Amino acid sequence: MRWGLLAFVGAFACSSTPDAPVTPECGSNVGLTGTLIASPGESAFDAALARHAHQYDRQFHGITALSMGLNTEMFIPMTRTRTRALIETWLRDGSGFDLLGDTGTVAASLGTWSKATGAYAGAGLAADAFRYGVLRDSGEACADIEAARAQLARGLGSLHRTVTITGKHGVIARSVVNTRLPYADPGPLTPLADEMGQPLPLEKDNGTWRESFGGPDDGWIWEDSISRDMLVGWALGLGPAWEVIANDDTFDPALKAQLAADALAIGQELRVVRASGHDLEVIDADGRITFHGYLNEFAFERGFYLEAPENGFHSTLALGIVSVCAFVSGDAGLRSYLIDELVRARKLPEIAARSMIFNQVGEMSNFSNYNMSFTGMFLAMRYIDDAASETTLQRAVRDQLYKLPGAPRQPDEQKQTFYDFVYAAGVAGRTAKLHPETPFDAAAVARGTETLREFPEPPYWDKKRTNCDEAEIAAKLCTLDDGTVVHLLGDVGRGEKLISEEPIPMRARPWSNYWWRSNPYEPNSESSETTLLPGPDFRVAYWMGRWIR
Repeated sequence: MRWGLLAFVGAFACSSTPDAPVTPECGSNVGLTGTLIASPGESAFDAALARHAHQYDRQFHGITALSMGLNTEMFIPMTRTRTRALIETWLRDGSGFDLLGDTGTVAASLGTWSKATGAYAGAGLAADAFRYGVLRDSGEACADIEAARAQLARGLGSLHRTVTITGKHGVIARSVVNTRLPYADPGPLTPLADEMGQPLPLEKDNGTWRESFGGPDDGWIWEDSISRDMLVGWALGLGPAWEVIANDDTFDPALKAQLAADALAIGQELRVVRASGHDLEVIDADGRITFHGYLNEFAFERGFYLEAPENGFHSTLALGIVSVCAFVSGDAGLRSYLIDELVRARKLPEIAARSMIFNQVGEMSNFSNYNMSFTGMFLAMRYIDDAASETTLQRAVRDQLYKLPGAPRQPDEQKQTFYDFVYAAGVAGRTAKLHPETPFDAAAVARGTETLREFPEPPYWDKKRTNCDEAEIAAKLCTLDDGTVVHLLGDVGRGEKLISEEPIPMRARPWSNYWWRSNPYEPNSESSETTLLPGPDFRVAYWMGRWIR
């Protein structure tokens, strides 16, 4: 098996000797109670939802992660009826993770894998980290713990590879692709510079594909120009993983050292003051600032700076990313930069609590920005470890992100589980080190949990959805597939998309590759119907709910 050696090492590390104190056979078995989503043994435990999560995990690790151990999408044409039926049957009738072994199939015959990109792959890694921590600390069966450990270790090895592949320590790839399995070819690769040393392409863009600096037999290629959403996504994978594995002796010390060194290098690059006179600008392997690599509180967008430090959106992302770098590296200098400079001197938490530009733009809101903001806020509140800033960040997540006073169309009505859980955990003061007895906001938790229950059952095929037909659009009144009636506002959403006044319940929403960055007011969608969606949105929200206590 692919993970046989890791599983063997994990089993050996968990075993006891006659002279050792009596300990659980595997895992810490400390027990998890009082979590956002109830644990087995608690009266509120939802066995059906747990099974739902297991099926998403099986689809992910049995199919999606075969390519790189990371979150990708797969393309399987409708004409490949036998392959699609095989996946359906395996998920319906099986229970394990070994699709290839169970069905006698080779990976190359399944379909085509897409790139692994930070915003989605980081969420998948966070899900794997939380899941492993839950299984380990709940005293689950050794085989389940060992499988989850091996799956997480493989993903973290690939995360480390996204840093080494760029050839410059401290620069992380936007996306990666394994070319040794069928993949969606991005086209020709571009060198970093021409024969005169001029960076290529001459005009910086939002992602150019490069060959690996890991060696000619590496088999991977990478996309440069990492943007804010991709960087905070990778941070979402790294922070929770470190939270779970830092004191876990069954994880390879060499892997931990690599991740700590990567976090330090990335954090140190963010500290550098660039030609603009500002820090918190993301450098690329070609020496230029990435296309959307601006995180400074004075920055508005490429080449444009505010007269005052008022960008709370950037402040939130910067706090989240730098807090992960400091947390994982353990570096005193990075911690001083985070706490003494960004938090206390430059007061980034206060800026975030005053204004969250780029989010609150009414019907034209970009939910990728909302997702970035909630991700950055989650990381900041979880890993900054500074009591003086805690109440300010709680005010920011409550009043600037979750429910801006007096404003319509707010996340508190949208039933976006990730938003609900970030808010509930943050205002209750849950951090990586503190688990106070302050109760969670029960309404937020209920909204988030209801949405998870309404996710489609795997396999999660992308499909076209037409809740509202032309007559309903003309009448501006639509009955959704589940019977819910919504009022339509017309093609006034971002990208001139049709949107409704009320949010669409998850049970009737169009399918998405990551719901927490998709518009919950859009009732209709198009689809090629060839894509097997990996469900990182469900997985990260469910397992963070099972972990945060």
